[in-house]
Amino acid sequence: MPGHVHWKVNTINDGAQRKQAPPEPARLELAERVLHAVPPRSITDAFVNHFLSVVNYRYSTIYAPTFTNQYVQWWADRAAGKRLSPEFTCLLLRVCAYSVQYLTSSLRKMIIFEMACDLQQLTDRFSEAAEQLSQSFTAANTCVERVQEQFLKGAWLKSEAKIVESWHVLGCTIREAQELGIDRDANTKGLNEFEIEIRRRIWALLYIWDWQMGAWLGRPNLIDQKNLKFKLPTLRLDSSSSEPNLLSPFAHMALQASLGRRLNTVMGDAQSVEALSANEIISIQARLDKFIDDLPSIFRLHDPDTSLDVDHPYLVFQRHQLHTVLHVTKLDFLKPFLTRARDDKKTDRDDEFRAMGIDLALDVLMVARRLFDHEFPINAKFHMVVFSIFDTSTILCSAIIHDSESSLTRRDEVTNAINGSLDMLHQLSRSTKLGASSYAFLYKLVQSHPEISCGAGAGKRLRRLSSTSTHTLELPPLVHHSSSKESVNSSIGIQAPASISQTSTAIEPTSTMPLIHDFSFDVDQFLAQNPLGSANALDMGGIEQIWDWEDLNLDQFPC
Repeated sequence: MPGHVHWKVNTINDGAQRKQAPPEPARLELAERVLHAVPPRSITDAFVNHFLSVVNYRYSTIYAPTFTNQYVQWWADRAAGKRLSPEFTCLLLRVCAYSVQYLTSSLRKMIIFEMACDLQQLTDRFSEAAEQLSQSFTAANTCVERVQEQFLKGAWLKSEAKIVESWHVLGCTIREAQELGIDRDANTKGLNEFEIEIRRRIWALLYIWDWQMGAWLGRPNLIDQKNLKFKLPTLRLDSSSSEPNLLSPFAHMALQASLGRRLNTVMGDAQSVEALSANEIISIQARLDKFIDDLPSIFRLHDPDTSLDVDHPYLVFQRHQLHTVLHVTKLDFLKPFLTRARDDKKTDRDDEFRAMGIDLALDVLMVARRLFDHEFPINAKFHMVVFSIFDTSTILCSAIIHDSESSLTRRDEVTNAINGSLDMLHQLSRSTKLGASSYAFLYKLVQSHPEISCGAGAGKRLRRLSSTSTHTLELPPLVHHSSSKESVNSSIGIQAPASISQTSTAIEPTSTMPLIHDFSFDVDQFLAQNPLGSANALDMGGIEQIWDWEDLNLDQFPC
């Protein structure tokens, strides 16, 4: 019998079999007051269906059968005039807020018509209502739902390019999870296998976010990354007898958690990449290559098994996401050798590492292009799309600028890759401020250095940025759709609104996609107000808060 039939989200157990305290009257009343933010049932169903069948697969934060059972009961309780769970109400609002950020064109049109409001206003409305309710919760009486809704808040903030705020929310989420003993498999007496599995998945997600934000963005770790006593999820919960080769929807996250643990083991006492010796870097790269070689066939880098993609389209995104994470991780250990002059020796193998770094950076942009092709334009807000392109391109710019001897390997390919990155960021600039500011910054960096911009033809792109014409792009070969063999709509009881097609999540041509409402970004003003030397005052729509200009070592090069 599957464990989820025993799942009770509202139950917290510790050594004394502690139960969640009954909701205080004030919180119950507050839950009633925020109900104005919840749309009619048919509209809310559309948001929840889209979340469970598409958006949730980014992190697999929520276990769909359990959530849907609670969701159906929540509406039944509301119809019967019963008191509603404040915790689940808050979680539902977070789900809706996050779902709205990634709506398809057809869903956008339907929601705008039915709700008569701007989508940005709608996602903000959900988020503000959830926040109003969330602030009434106390740390002393937390629960799994509370941790889940805080994680979704962090994911929502990332998509809104509020990266610093997201990092602070991550800290709160980690503390909530630790309060429940999730970080060490503590307080599990009386819990069944299913409940323990869900707790392990939550901690794996938090561990991944903390590791990656620390390694890639220079944020202080909030979790002791050297404490590797926590157990990874088993993933048995999602095993399928009819499709034995189908991996758990959480597999791509479990693999990332496993990778982070391995890297933190081999890093030893080193506090940063800069502190690693040449032999340690070689050892880490070898371990990363071994990890990649051992990937399940569905996630292989070369010639992956795509036989399940049609019935389970989330595998396509997860494959691209995992490949991008793996390449960015490998490049991170070689970044110091690309952002310094050749005569500024760090080890006796600097030239070898520089060549390896160039190869890896070009590989990053190759897999980032695949992720971009899959996500653009509907999911342009996904932070990994912009970050992988922008960060890698600026590293390559630094490599060329420091290459005073013109000895850099694959130099022409590097300039072409930077050119391609400008093109991708230009397209992203039509959808998000983060994409626009990243494009403008990279353009400024390229144009300031003739050794990069020569032949790039980037001038036309900047002029096109303010153009009102729309771009018609070819669709990626594999696209999202919600008509999987076991659709959430049919298997777990949510009735889809009659006006919404079961294939409404398919990516549609770019020409039908409206630009983000109320989005405006003046590139000329940005370039005038943000010379590259003034990184402390740089306003890049959020990316300046997570990305370290000083890491490029370009202070001595006038821009």
